[in-house]
Amino acid sequence: MRYSGSKRRFMKELTPILMEHVGEYTIFIDAMMGGANVLSEIPHDNKIGYEINRYVFSLWRHLQTHGMDGIPEFVDEKTYNDVKNDYINQTNKYPDYLIGYVGNCCSYGGAWFNGYARYNHKKHEDHIREAYNGLKKQVENFKHFGITRFLNRTYEDIQFMFDTIEPHADAVIYCDPPYADTKKYESDFDHVKFWDWVRMMSKRKGVYVYVSEYEAPDDFECVWEKKKKDGMGTTKSGRKQNIKTEKLFVYRGK
Repeated sequence: MRYSGSKRRFMKELTPILMEHVGEYTIFIDAMMGGANVLSEIPHDNKIGYEINRYVFSLWRHLQTHGMDGIPEFVDEKTYNDVKNDYINQTNKYPDYLIGYVGNCCSYGGAWFNGYARYNHKKHEDHIREAYNGLKKQVENFKHFGITRFLNRTYEDIQFMFDTIEPHADAVIYCDPPYADTKKYESDFDHVKFWDWVRMMSKRKGVYVYVSEYEAPDDFECVWEKKKKDGMGTTKSGRKQNIKTEKLFVYRGK
């Protein structure tokens, strides 16, 4: 799925790391599922995707039960703005799953209602059709899609699951939070509270927590990193290509 901060391009390298502690009875949890670009690639039959955005969650539940039915192959700018206004004003004109699709997949850079992803005439790139085709391919290749569980919950609710429903379960938890000092997502994010939660969950027996970020507190260790080009910024002379380093962290006090 077209989604801001997607890790799809890194999955050949990330999958072996994330699968290192996954056994037959382990639960793999994507704590901030978003476009499910990580969850869809994990070759395990016990997976849960947590997603706080109800529209993105609804999109995945729709795709799981109805496939691409109801997902438009093309969305023009007028329709995009109409869906955006419906979301802002809560007029309930469009179903939640369609708002989720338009809000991310049809937006510039895959960022939530970040402006219509117009056709790039210089490069002959049709971002809207690419978004549809990319999502269709992802759905077709989503590993264990039919039995993957999707929950409209926040990452903090994972603790409740372990405390009440499955207190002795082994789990690998992957977290891809909104990065500090970068563009905001649909809702604000408390980074201090998040890192405290990661520490707490990492101390549980049989639970391994991985976090994607550019930087982490001093008590976390980087277990993987790779440079990437980030072209979301622009200058007067055109697009600005920043070189940033994607990293994967674990709690050192484990």
